[in-house]
Amino acid sequence: MKEVLFIAPGNKNSKGGIGLCVNNYSKYINPFKLIVTHRFDSKVLNTIWFPLCVLELFFRLLIDSEIKIVHIHGASKGSFYRKYILFSLVDKLFHKKIIYHVHGGGFRDFYLESSKFIQKRVRYVVNSADVLLCLSEKWRLFFSSAFKAKRIEILNNMIIPPKKSNQLQIEGELQLLFLGLIGDNKGIFDLLKTLAKNREVFTGKINLRIAGNGEVSRLKQAISNWKLDEIVQFVGWVDAEKKDELLRSSHVFILPSYKEGLPLSILEAMSYSLPIISSNAGGIPDLIHKYKNGILVDAGNQQEIKNAILRLLDKKNLIQVYSERSAKGVVDFYPHSVLKTLFSIYHELQGSKGLLIEQN
Repeated sequence: MKEVLFIAPGNKNSKGGIGLCVNNYSKYINPFKLIVTHRFDSKVLNTIWFPLCVLELFFRLLIDSEIKIVHIHGASKGSFYRKYILFSLVDKLFHKKIIYHVHGGGFRDFYLESSKFIQKRVRYVVNSADVLLCLSEKWRLFFSSAFKAKRIEILNNMIIPPKKSNQLQIEGELQLLFLGLIGDNKGIFDLLKTLAKNREVFTGKINLRIAGNGEVSRLKQAISNWKLDEIVQFVGWVDAEKKDELLRSSHVFILPSYKEGLPLSILEAMSYSLPIISSNAGGIPDLIHKYKNGILVDAGNQQEIKNAILRLLDKKNLIQVYSERSAKGVVDFYPHSVLKTLFSIYHELQGSKGLLIEQN
């Protein structure tokens, strides 16, 4: 797709949701033109790297006349500040069509809690973009009420289906799986507190495996201090092969987050036919209500988390029902469906008939 330039955090081997999303795009779009804005784990190295991104963007747009659309993937805080600079460069110097694609669950709070100086710049980006892409109806309502965007569209996060379908076999302990950034925002410590307070109820009946990066030392300390070693295992950051193994050997996916856009981890779990226990953050309720494939809890409500786990323990047949619904519902998030919507937007922006989807 020679007409579109993507701007996003690193796509290959990225530990973030945006990087994973963009990496999925790259497998179906050819050529895939990308400027990477956030490449390293080190803040110092990323600070040094970013000015090079600005220069690269300038010269790419100066030299590559085929580029008509710049598709910017952004989130809150540092991500927004970086993308604001790049957005301004594209808008003021090159006058290309710009798609601003909002990820992450913290954008509303980021905007409302920012200074007037920052809010003005957020409004400039949102209102100046030719198309604002968001992840759910809830987010569309927020942007339409708080801003004067030219055009707002919902684009589902895209995931690639597993190579072979997954059939749940519910035997022995109920296997719960958490995949995500280790920290308060994802609700993992609420989940651990719930299990600790009800250790006698759950011991011998459930097993929780946790995979991810973030506050790893704090997590390990909590597991030890709250005597959860018998029912909780931390497996660290996992590669694609290990993640596939974890998803295939689990019965339920659990993510009691406080803030979300539309989590790729939930969509991946659905692609493996897993029932979902999650919070009502961001676009998650759209998934659970539409496909009726899991149980919603209020973020931080340990009693509701406990009740959700107990319900699936007591009604194993419900797990099978939710499993089948997850498998059917996630089809809307597979490449054919998502790219059809995205390419339609590209066509409308420039009236091109030459855009190609190629699977590598």
